[in-house]
Amino acid sequence: MLLFISISTMGQYKDGPVRGGDSGKAALENLTFGFKITPSVTWVKINHNDAIADGAALNLGLGITAEYEVNSVLSVVSAISYNTFGGYAFDSLSLNTENIRNNYNLKYGQIEIPLGIKLQTNGLGKTSYYLQGGLLTGFILSAKEKYKSSVANTTVPDNDIMRVTNPSMAGFFAGVGAKYKITNKLKLFAEINFKNILTSVADGDKYVEKGIHEYNEPIKIFPAAMDFSFGLQF
Repeated sequence: MLLFISISTMGQYKDGPVRGGDSGKAALENLTFGFKITPSVTWVKINHNDAIADGAALNLGLGITAEYEVNSVLSVVSAISYNTFGGYAFDSLSLNTENIRNNYNLKYGQIEIPLGIKLQTNGLGKTSYYLQGGLLTGFILSAKEKYKSSVANTTVPDNDIMRVTNPSMAGFFAGVGAKYKITNKLKLFAEINFKNILTSVADGDKYVEKGIHEYNEPIKIFPAAMDFSFGLQF
């Protein structure tokens, strides 16, 4: 919504004012879409008296991007993506369970919507470079603890923790990227973004109420990620 409000208010400008009925056309000319695939390295920070973070995990995302060019240097960027995130953890229960490995993978699936500003260079040949950053929010669709068996030829079922997970989260992102012009309408881009979530994905009190892992203190889980995105803009 913020992106399209920006489009409607700034669409009448493109290197100077556009009069009359041309403002809507100018806004559409400045708006581009694309799609991206995002492999990522994700991890979690845990605040608790028992559970401890234990390493990063590989995850993946897919999304549709939108960019509104205010001028040749400044753009407003957004997207809607489905991605997975999380990381490894362990606690006293997992350490003392004989049939599973000591740690487990906290894995979440979400719809993510960022809103940010992009600052880009003028084209150096067919390539331009940019910095970007802004806010992001996510709506969590699934949450599991994934275990691996320590016994050969056996599996351990996942533990669904959606009932003790907050349905949404918020944070920020910052990154760098490059864009290569294939044609005037088609561009290839690659970027690296650091993402940090400032709200806990765990509903900590419910971990205590429902006896998850026999915790006697609320837990807080803060995800973070390094995204490596590749895509086409048209």
